[in-house]
Amino acid sequence: MQVRKIQTKPLDTNTYIIDESIVIDPGRGIGNYIENEVDVLLTHAHFDHTAGLSELKIKNLYIHPKDVVMLTDPFVNLSRHMGEEITYEGEWKDITKYFKVFHTPGHTPGSVIILMENYLFTGDTLFFNSIGRTDFPLASQEDMEKSLKFLSELLPTFPGETILAPGHLEMSNLKRTLLINPYL
Repeated sequence: MQVRKIQTKPLDTNTYIIDESIVIDPGRGIGNYIENEVDVLLTHAHFDHTAGLSELKIKNLYIHPKDVVMLTDPFVNLSRHMGEEITYEGEWKDITKYFKVFHTPGHTPGSVIILMENYLFTGDTLFFNSIGRTDFPLASQEDMEKSLKFLSELLPTFPGETILAPGHLEMSNLKRTLLINPYL
């Protein structure tokens, strides 16, 4: 599996292109890196992870059903707070039925971590040294705490070389993440 990480706008979001056929969390500018038709997977639906949807030729869009409202509501996807309104009115599919994901609510109700081979695409649930915020609309500190407890039990079962590919900041491996991240 070939993975390219592209840092996209507006908030230095990590967008991932897998085998030139899948895009995870398309930020603005992703259209400069891929022109062919792709499947899009969303770890969650905040605007910085969806701002590039209009730049792509989307075959299928996959999202957790609990985040679907964010696709069409600029208040809860936070784009209105940034002075623009980013929405997506297209069709979507339930990511939990097609891909290996772990539902990790907290940052958003439908946040997921996507497992593909030796990669964990963690969105804004988990960074190598931190976690996502819970002070946004629809976020929940209580849910985040439950998700972190789940992850603190799950992640040590994976090989230490498993790659953590977060929605922001640098990539790492699980061994380093488990040593450094104070929330685990």
